[in-house]
Formats: sequence, structure tokens, C-alpha cells
Amino acid sequence: MSLDDEFPGVTPQLTVGDADAAVRFYRAAFHADELLRHHGPDGRVTHCELLVNRGRLLLHDDFAGQSPTALGGTPVTLHLYVDDVDAAFATALAAGATSLMDPADQFWGDRYAMIQDPFGHRWSLATPREDLSIEEMRERSDRWAAEA
Repeated sequence: MSLDDEFPGVTPQLTVGDADAAVRFYRAAFHADELLRHHGPDGRVTHCELLVNRGRLLLHDDFAGQSPTALGGTPVTLHLYVDDVDAAFATALAAGATSLMDPADQFWGDRYAMIQDPFGHRWSLATPREDLSIEEMRERSDRWAAEA
């Protein structure tokens, strides 16, 4: 298998305060499969690879005070398409996530929700409901902006 097969696009790498707990959370919330884990001499995780919905997610323990909780937040949101956003949202909350936005139908055709995981990373979850043309999406976006 080539690198292109294993890593077909952008691969996020998350810094977390507790990699062991993060792996447990991502397994429970997103049905992640752990593929690989390396530990440093002190036992902390220096590299871990998870498979989440056919995409790779890398993570490691915070060695330099740069996790979202250490920094007081993050400007990044990870997006995940799922078969049933309502079920995925409920599963993530049960696993320890915090709701940032309950599931709702959106103008762009997705049913969409947002959570924050226990490690400070934000996730958007979505299920496509409609296959809109670019023009339909533009019209809905304009209407939404005018009403906001």
C-alpha cells in the first residue's frame, strides 16, 4: 500500500492533554480504530494514528503546552460527514463531548451539528439531506444572509 492510499488528503494531527483518554473518547464517539501508537521514554504518546470514517487522524500528547485546553481554545473545526447526524451527536455527547450547536437542517442542504470534545477540539457533524446545485445554494445563502 502506498502513502497516497493511506493518506489520500490532508491529515489532521491533534495535540491533546491526555492521548490515552483521547483515543478512548474517539473510539466511543466516532467509532475510531487505533492503527498505531508510539510512546516516548516517559510513557507519553508521541504518535498515534486513528482511522475515523475512512480518514486518518493523528494525535499525540501535549509536550509544549499547545493543546486547545492549554491555549484556551482553538480556531479550527474538524468536519465529519456521518450517516445519521442526530445519532452521532448523541453518541458524542454520551462519550463526553459538549454541545456547541444541536442538530438542525441548514440552508446548504445538510443536517448539521457542532460539538467540542473533552480535549478542546471542535467538531462539526453533518448528514447530507439535499443535493443542491451551486445556484440553489447561492440563492439560499443570500436569503439566509438577508434574514440574519
